[in-house]
Amino acid sequence: MGTSSKKIAAIAALSTIWPTGVLPQQGGTASPGGLQMDFGINSKVTVDDNFELNPSSSGTTTIFDNRLSFGLTSITASQELRLTGSGVLRYAEIPGRTVSGFEDPRFQFNYKIENSNSRLTADARYRRADREFLDPFQVEQEEQILDGTGLFTGGGTLTTRNASVTYETGLNAPLGFRITGSHAEKQYEDLSILNSRLFDTETDSIDATVSAKLSPVTVMRFNAGHKKYRADDSVQTERETVDYSIGITQDLDQVWVLDARLGRTEVDTTDTTGSRTTKGTNGLLKLTRTLANGSIFASYDSTVNQNGTREALRFGRDLQLPSGNLSASLGVTRTPAGNTGSNAAITYSHALASSNFNLSLKRDVSTNNNSEEIVDTRLAVGYDYQIDAISSLNFSVNYGRSASADDLSTVPTVERTTLTASYSRALTQDWDLTGGVTLRRRSDTSAPGDAESNSVFVTLDRTFSFRP
Repeated sequence: MGTSSKKIAAIAALSTIWPTGVLPQQGGTASPGGLQMDFGINSKVTVDDNFELNPSSSGTTTIFDNRLSFGLTSITASQELRLTGSGVLRYAEIPGRTVSGFEDPRFQFNYKIENSNSRLTADARYRRADREFLDPFQVEQEEQILDGTGLFTGGGTLTTRNASVTYETGLNAPLGFRITGSHAEKQYEDLSILNSRLFDTETDSIDATVSAKLSPVTVMRFNAGHKKYRADDSVQTERETVDYSIGITQDLDQVWVLDARLGRTEVDTTDTTGSRTTKGTNGLLKLTRTLANGSIFASYDSTVNQNGTREALRFGRDLQLPSGNLSASLGVTRTPAGNTGSNAAITYSHALASSNFNLSLKRDVSTNNNSEEIVDTRLAVGYDYQIDAISSLNFSVNYGRSASADDLSTVPTVERTTLTASYSRALTQDWDLTGGVTLRRRSDTSAPGDAESNSVFVTLDRTFSFRP
């Protein structure tokens, strides 16, 4: 915060005269091996008639963002290192206030080293962002999260930190071992609207698995895990989960595979209201048949959390199409309280000579951080049409809905929809220009009225790479 608009404008101006003659290699971030450095700059101007998504707009907002990004990739025969980072130089004129400065710093680290029989991987991620400027659908895609909290408004700052280390040995031996340790935390600051479902959380977990290849068609697995969860919620929740199981994967014949697991889970919860323990059986029974153009499966899954035992029945099909792929599963989920809801997971892609179509749908019943049973639905649709070698049209629809899985619950129903249409054109080999419109809509049963916004945007970006 605190950077002046003149300084940001100067930096943006410099971006337009970024030197081009010293770039040995242009475009892309994929590295075939060795050391590669990637740099990018993205300048975007957005004008929105209701940026804050209030039921009644307070006026027009203008946002000028300049995202600077870098990446370092080093690949050898046995090791792989990836380090990426980015940040935004922002100037925004919002009715009644101005926001300026360096925002949204992001860093990600990935490392892997392996040989013929063992592998070590380490990953870390950091992000600190103003929630007011976050697109919840983009965050879920980038951070691979789906907990419903992104649909809630409230401004403020969200800081996320994640780290994990995994060691595997016996990759090609009769006896194998895998252990993973991870840490994840979310921290909220300066929420403009207090929301009992937005609070700091911290989770530490460790999982270990021993696998034994009893024969070419039989693999036994022994798994044990421990998770500790802490939340700065209204009752200061602390929770420890211990689970263990034994499983088997068996090739019944050339096309049928059986995957089965049986175990026990114990959850100890402590908060200001007291302590309680939940115990139950966890298990999995899955039967898969390989077909000429994909596979089909049926599965029954039982898991245990602080609320009790959840059971899910699913039937699925993976289908290889001449011009695309389809993966779909449908079923029902029974919550610990005995309520039943449908679950679904569908991904579909279709490619033609000059266009691409993608669809994904996910609907499931889960337990949120407040130990409430919710039905979470996400739908994403995208269509790209290549007009010619340098220009294209892009359309996307994102829809999210979070609601109670229990008719007697006080969980609010929150819906968000984002529609975007844009036109992209390559100005030169190095620079791309994109312009478009975005329509947003939000409804929340705990808020007074629905909100809508309309915005237009123009983006100028460039990404280049070189090898030292």
